[in-house]
Amino acid sequence: MRKGKFIILLLLLAMFVAGCRQEAIMVDQEAPEEQHEEKKPPAPKLKDINIMAVGDIMVHGPQLKAQYDSASKTYDFRNNFKHVKGYFEASDLVIGNLETTFGGEALGYSSFPMFNTPDALAEALRDAGIDVVSTANNHTFDTGKEGIIRTLEVLEQNEILAVGTRRHREEKGYCVTEVNETKVGITAYTYETPRWGQHKTLNALKISKDVEPLIDSFGYEYLQEDLLKISERIGQMRHEGAELVIVYIHWGNEYQRRANAYQKQIAEVLADFGADIIFGSHPHVLQEVELLQSSHRDSPTLVVYSLGNFLSNQRYEILSNRYTEDGLMINVKLQKDFATNKISLKEVSYMPTWVHRFHRSGKAEYEILPLFDALAAEEDYHLISKDSKWRAGNSVKNTEEIIGISYEGLIPFKKISSYRGEKQ
Repeated sequence: MRKGKFIILLLLLAMFVAGCRQEAIMVDQEAPEEQHEEKKPPAPKLKDINIMAVGDIMVHGPQLKAQYDSASKTYDFRNNFKHVKGYFEASDLVIGNLETTFGGEALGYSSFPMFNTPDALAEALRDAGIDVVSTANNHTFDTGKEGIIRTLEVLEQNEILAVGTRRHREEKGYCVTEVNETKVGITAYTYETPRWGQHKTLNALKISKDVEPLIDSFGYEYLQEDLLKISERIGQMRHEGAELVIVYIHWGNEYQRRANAYQKQIAEVLADFGADIIFGSHPHVLQEVELLQSSHRDSPTLVVYSLGNFLSNQRYEILSNRYTEDGLMINVKLQKDFATNKISLKEVSYMPTWVHRFHRSGKAEYEILPLFDALAAEEDYHLISKDSKWRAGNSVKNTEEIIGISYEGLIPFKKISSYRGEKQ
């Protein structure tokens, strides 16, 4: 009987263990159902990139006098940019054309036809928030080889990137820089004047053979050959990881308000080569904006044929030309989709600018005015005289006349309050 009870006990224990194992198996079978619950895909990561461009930055004789402090015997250009600084700070990248050199005080400061500007201008550009300047233009060689090299050194000391020239043959004359988690390649070129025998020239100044490799330039007479070199440059920047390519180019006819046939031809070729944005300078007046759709690329190329004068003394009193007083800040808003690494053009907006020259305590002052803001609050921007108000308003009229023939996606800037202090 005891033996029988023992056997019954063993059977009950076996049934218990089997039941536990079955429950464990059932639990294991149910667990994967919980693991395979559908999860919502992560939200796509999108990021805006704001790139702002301005035109020619020049310092003429009257400006040198205005920016000089006789008490301290120093120059200071910071007040020139006080009203546009907020816009620069709200952008991820600001680029302009430095149409002068920093050849040093020993050479004597000068303006047209041979520009040599105090280093204080570079300090003011840095303070205002300009990140990159093109140093390739028809005044690049105004202070010789030494001026080319010293200009780059001064810009480097002020943490401003320079494109278009280099200190020696092995150095890059372009940059690939990270902007808001996006690699942006920037390069610059200037047109040449007709060659002097075997020598290239800028403003009819003969460039020695040891200097030629230091300047990125193209000749209209050798356009096909030189455009292939620009194509190679774009390819090199892409090879170095550039996701967006900007070409800042010095071209066109001075004081002509429409792009010429060469500009149109070059823009189309550069668009085919892969340039995403083309900013133009040299005419000293505004020219149209265009969106080019290349047959070889999905995304269009934005072309601003001429950004006009941003800082200069090219006024009506000097040239009998009111259009040289017109400038432009243009903001290109792009969006990067990090899932596909695709960058698309979202918005292009503009702000007309005008250099206001007025007198305070008997001394001339120069201030770059964002005109939509200035005309809405004239006294805050020292627009007091009848003449200054008319000229500022006329500059807006001239600008919108050119913008009116541009592609439809170009819109005016919002109020500065929506840009100042925060990036879009």
